[in-house]
Amino acid sequence: MDFHLQNVHTGEIIKLPPERALIGAAEHADVLTDDSPYLAALAVRYLTGWALFGLSDDGVRFNRRPLRAAQRVTPRKGDVLAIGENKFTFIAPNNTDDESEAEEDVPPDCFAYITNPDGMEECRAVDHDLLFGRLSVCHVQLADTRLSRLSALLASHAGTWYIHTLSKKPLGRNRKAVNYIARIADGDELLIGPLVVRIEIRPSTAERAALPALTGSRERPPLSESSILTDLPASTDGFGGTPDPGSSLDILALHARGQQLENWLKKQPLPVQEPKSGLGAWLGAQRDRLRRFWLDTPETTSARSLRTAGRIDEAFTVLDRAIRVRTDGPELLRELYRLYESVALTDLCYRPLRQIEKLAQARGTTDPWVFETLAKLCERLGPERPEMYERAIAYWNKLESATGLSYARQKNDVMARRALHEGGYAGGG
Repeated sequence: MDFHLQNVHTGEIIKLPPERALIGAAEHADVLTDDSPYLAALAVRYLTGWALFGLSDDGVRFNRRPLRAAQRVTPRKGDVLAIGENKFTFIAPNNTDDESEAEEDVPPDCFAYITNPDGMEECRAVDHDLLFGRLSVCHVQLADTRLSRLSALLASHAGTWYIHTLSKKPLGRNRKAVNYIARIADGDELLIGPLVVRIEIRPSTAERAALPALTGSRERPPLSESSILTDLPASTDGFGGTPDPGSSLDILALHARGQQLENWLKKQPLPVQEPKSGLGAWLGAQRDRLRRFWLDTPETTSARSLRTAGRIDEAFTVLDRAIRVRTDGPELLRELYRLYESVALTDLCYRPLRQIEKLAQARGTTDPWVFETLAKLCERLGPERPEMYERAIAYWNKLESATGLSYARQKNDVMARRALHEGGYAGGG
């Protein structure tokens, strides 16, 4: 289905080019707007349907809700995009019915190894769509004029990763120019201004589940009756129940080691952030800024490499040692969470995420990613620990407060699952 944008105030109709429709005040934008961000939004037509990405945190709204940088929505006929004083309606003049929305497959794990002009390489696990550029809204930001204000967007759609150009200059993929959009495969090398980005893509969760287990059964072990998912003191000796007959000793041993680390983490005081001024404050701000953009340390990169190679025990050993030395490293805790997820130790996933949340609170900040991940995790744990449904709703509320977006549908889903678990809706026939 072709989409057009109709200016609500002037009535002008603009057809969106499907290869890449940039909307904003930039001279190379396909839809020009007055008194608006440099680039406000990107509209792309994939094989399975349209997607609209926010490119700014300044005054961009979709159906009266903020559309933030790298946030994605699926436009439909009649939807309204507001950019400052400009207002556009999505219309499809040659179609009477909406396209059916394609089911969004979970994309495969993606890692970006980014080499800076000074030769330093950083590895980033791509947890969400990434913006590259000089502007402060970019996730990968570099103050180098060879990099455009908004250069590129690395995004997934229907289980596939794509790179989109956002500037007048093409970017490079395997030494070939990309002017609009290109599909990304494992091993691709991207040239984005002065940045060299090597992409590593791993099989999706469904594909990994179909592969032979590397360390025993990948079935989730039963949860204990103890309160290992709360902040209250509790015994975590063993995970309770009868082990799955297919489970190997490695999985059982890993679970026991994970519980020991969890008990240790519970007892650690949060780091006290002493107020600083002058050069110390500036250096601290730069360090925190780098942590937001580059979520890896050498230990994290090493542990991830070991994990993807199937050497789970060694990966855990690296993380265990590093976390005990430095308890204020959210990047280490993120990788610990991913390790637990990779071997289906779901009951251990809560602690590292909760610790990341506490670290953010200690710094006076919030981490929307951890709120969303905790909400989804608590919902998964709900069938075996019903109280986690309430915690899931609480985390969706925290995410709403942190982002200004509505997650009413997700909360309704949690309440519906809780009602089904409790035997159905009251008064239901």
